[in-house]
Amino acid sequence: MHRMLVGIIGLMMAAAVQAEIFTVDTAHSGIGFAVKHLMVSNTKGSFNTFEGVIDYDIAGQTLKSVEGSIDAASIDTNSKARDEHLRNEDFFNVSKFPKITFKSTSIEKTGDQTFTVTGKLNVLGVDRDVTLPVTINGPVDDPWGNKRIGIEAGGVLNRRELGITHSPAAMIADEVKVDIAAEATYKE
Repeated sequence: MHRMLVGIIGLMMAAAVQAEIFTVDTAHSGIGFAVKHLMVSNTKGSFNTFEGVIDYDIAGQTLKSVEGSIDAASIDTNSKARDEHLRNEDFFNVSKFPKITFKSTSIEKTGDQTFTVTGKLNVLGVDRDVTLPVTINGPVDDPWGNKRIGIEAGGVLNRRELGITHSPAAMIADEVKVDIAAEATYKE
């Protein structure tokens, strides 16, 4: 009887820590950025091909981990010539470094649905520590039997600290504003 009780408690504990892995729905998500050009205007752009997973405990409203990758060649600034320049060795060098990746290393809960996420951002083949505020919206049940959450993250990154050093700051600002708005699904 004692062994059976221990077994039942073990199963209950395993179920309680079961991961709820949400997959980013790229059709309802975006990764954008803005950087000052000649210190007078913001040039905006996005990355159009990316993927990600979020481990979010619905019951505990706890963000456990975040991981994603971006196809660097999918950069889009609404200028074919500029995009080709950004893809070459002066900037993202996509032939040598096709992916930009992020993997969380620590997460601090700062409010009901807000978190500070620190992780390794790999740009140009080098991991760098990055911290961003994250808000989780939801979850909601969609009409197809899935749970959905929204993820909002944003902040300012220094391009030189990421290894992107081409052009003086007077031409292209060092500070790059990043805006991530994603929707992710979990099928129970």
